[in-house]
Amino acid sequence: MSIVVYCSTTLLTFDFLYMRKLALLILVCSTLEAWATPGVRVEYRDKPPYTYSESGQPRGFIIDMTQEIFSRAGVAATYSEVPVKRIFANIQNDSEAICSPSWYKLADRELYANFSLVIHKDRPHMVLVAPRVIELVKQHQSLSSLFEDPRLKLGVVAHVSYGPELDLVIESKSHSVTDSARSVESLAKMVSLNHGADYMLIDREDYDYINRMGEISAMGLLPMYYSDMPPGLNRYLMCSKSVDAETMTRLNQAIRELLPEIND
Repeated sequence: MSIVVYCSTTLLTFDFLYMRKLALLILVCSTLEAWATPGVRVEYRDKPPYTYSESGQPRGFIIDMTQEIFSRAGVAATYSEVPVKRIFANIQNDSEAICSPSWYKLADRELYANFSLVIHKDRPHMVLVAPRVIELVKQHQSLSSLFEDPRLKLGVVAHVSYGPELDLVIESKSHSVTDSARSVESLAKMVSLNHGADYMLIDREDYDYINRMGEISAMGLLPMYYSDMPPGLNRYLMCSKSVDAETMTRLNQAIRELLPEIND
């Protein structure tokens, strides 16, 4: 039996076009697969309403902004909730590309981390006061005067920055500061129950979130505002040095497009 193979110009042209389309499809799929490969690990802390997890998924208004930034920049990312100490250790170790959202840019952090453009601007902090000391507190017309009162003890959350100006004051008054609380909520309870602190500083977003169902009001804590409170600070993406310059440029361009009003 003999087999006859017929070749024609039309058939060869069809095969050539088919192979070109197949090659192009393979290239596109390979590109998409490479893009989908995690490029940056985004580690976030449990700090609602900024960043937190719900049903195992990242949540919070800063998380929403961060996801939009990475998407617009075309930078692939995976998200995981990580304790604060480990976030800093991982970024300092610089063994992989890591970014963490919603951090203040401080001089000591700039020694080991890269910072993006601004992703959020805080409102000024407020003061929460226990009712038992409200008359003492009312004797002070300024925050600086309040800090100088040896009869009153300030409570702060451990291992948390309140910004350069407030951090300096807190450090200088360490003898009259308690820092055993691990969260804003636990510190508020300490102040209300007279467990080592009479008043505390609190971020406005934290206050609004915690008190959304009247939780802080139920503790009896009273909000106080001072004209000499430092202005609200900027928050940034804090990234390990392993996040290359091109990636940081793409992230910053996305931030500039999304938040031009705070990145003049």
